[in-house]
Amino acid sequence: MELEVQVMDWKVPIVLLVGLLLLGGVVTAAPVDKPEAVPLATVKALALRELHKFPEFNGAVPTNPTPLYFPDSRLAAYEFRMMRNGKTIGYIIVSANRNLPPAILEAGFGEKTPSDLVKELAARKGVKTYHFAYFSGLNYGILAGDKVVDMKGREYRKPNTYKLSIEGNIPKNAGGWEVLQTKMLTDKKVSETFTFGATATATEYKVLYTVPSWTSTDSGGADPSPPGSNSILVPKVLSSSGYYSFVGPNPDPWTDYDGCAPIAGSMIVAYYEIQYRDSWYREAVIDILHMTMQTQGEWTSTSNIAPGIEQFYEKALEVYNEGSIYRKPKYDYDAFTLYPSTNLQLYTYVKSEIDMNRPAILTSSSGQSEDGTFRWPSQGFGVYHSVTVTGYKAYSDGSKYIYVHTTVDSPYTAWIYLGSINNPALTIVRPIYKG
Repeated sequence: MELEVQVMDWKVPIVLLVGLLLLGGVVTAAPVDKPEAVPLATVKALALRELHKFPEFNGAVPTNPTPLYFPDSRLAAYEFRMMRNGKTIGYIIVSANRNLPPAILEAGFGEKTPSDLVKELAARKGVKTYHFAYFSGLNYGILAGDKVVDMKGREYRKPNTYKLSIEGNIPKNAGGWEVLQTKMLTDKKVSETFTFGATATATEYKVLYTVPSWTSTDSGGADPSPPGSNSILVPKVLSSSGYYSFVGPNPDPWTDYDGCAPIAGSMIVAYYEIQYRDSWYREAVIDILHMTMQTQGEWTSTSNIAPGIEQFYEKALEVYNEGSIYRKPKYDYDAFTLYPSTNLQLYTYVKSEIDMNRPAILTSSSGQSEDGTFRWPSQGFGVYHSVTVTGYKAYSDGSKYIYVHTTVDSPYTAWIYLGSINNPALTIVRPIYKG
């Protein structure tokens, strides 16, 4: 295979564009067919299959998969940091989009990787919430909201569509992915070779399987919507069935979706309070937390999550005494929010809580599932999204994941890659049995 050697302007090591020089990403006016993201497990398999082409990486392990996105927000590829004897010796960028050929698109040698440079760019620009943007070969940047920033700091409006020239033969490219996945499923030897288990093994793993996973299903727009309906003091709407007649599956005096934070908190409440695990009380607990967290429509301030959980017992008891729910709460809660300075610190906090059999709430500006099918904020969530944390796992290659209940139904749960989480806040919840 003929390799073209290029040196990047910003003084990083020599980089090889493997067989595919991705020049000329084109912003198009016509819509581009939406590609399917390739699961991370398949991308890892592809990386291992192709590594023999790089003898410089003999004895090295691909670690820390970091997602790259086209400027129009489509998943493009993953960067893997190549580690040998605990040190970074280079990187590979592996295709993760069925419109692209299944291949290692780029490889570089040195201590810094493109994601390191992108982090430096984001720090210079003062951007805290962003995705790693991939324009074409050796051409990166950051994707933040409705703008794209290149490595020289120049800002552009985010395009509606963006297409690389090598996306032109979509059927052939998609067929290549199908062949790879078929081999993984049907050939045991190939499957074993194609998994990171050949070079990385699980070093720790725990999931709290008895935490419920759900979302809200009751409707909103109850008429009338009482003044102050987002306040803990509300809503005293007198009706034949009581002040809190909306608590439960009845229409709420806010939007259809009750908000990710109340839903995330409700799964923790129901983990401890088994009397609240049916569909009727699911909606009741979510509604009560919507009030105590002072959720505005769908959005909850991170600073209100812990106080809202702490106020759940008294509010639930009030609703119980008023007659709108018939099962008394049994637990009060002590809650507080931590703001980890690094993702490794976040993982340490998560592991500590899960090891004590206590789920927690993660709120962050971004997150990406292991298989690439779930991420925020691009799936209709706000700037920040809250999820229920119920597990963790780590591998010998250094990669770490957090198991979450997403607060939506597609999917209900996901393994979130630790490196994809930005601006994390972790709400710790400690139960206090009241009887």
